[in-house]
Amino acid sequence: MQIDLIDFGISAEPAVVAAGSIDLAIANDGQIVHEVEIFGGAFPDQELEISNSVADTTGLDLIDEVEDVLPSTTARLTVELEPGTYLVICNLPGHYAQGMSTSITVEPEGATTQP
Repeated sequence: MQIDLIDFGISAEPAVVAAGSIDLAIANDGQIVHEVEIFGGAFPDQELEISNSVADTTGLDLIDEVEDVLPSTTARLTVELEPGTYLVICNLPGHYAQGMSTSITVEPEGATTQP
């Protein structure tokens, strides 16, 4: 799965994947430092409340994260994901509020996924 970070947005391709071990290739195409946090227990395109300039993730389960992805660099992360919806955000101060959020859907292994 490709995760692209820009100032200020996140995209995930494909947005639907099969459950299991997911290899994330993260690219910061922006001009400033970003991070990627993956939360389970979400619903598609969930909007979180903002508290002290960051998203309030109360009630969500932090699966994993990559901090300090510098501009024009890449990072890799492998996560084990069960079927469900996951929220992918940059939660550096102010970044989530400016649109750095997307969701991905994980389907049961063997289900048809988008190319």
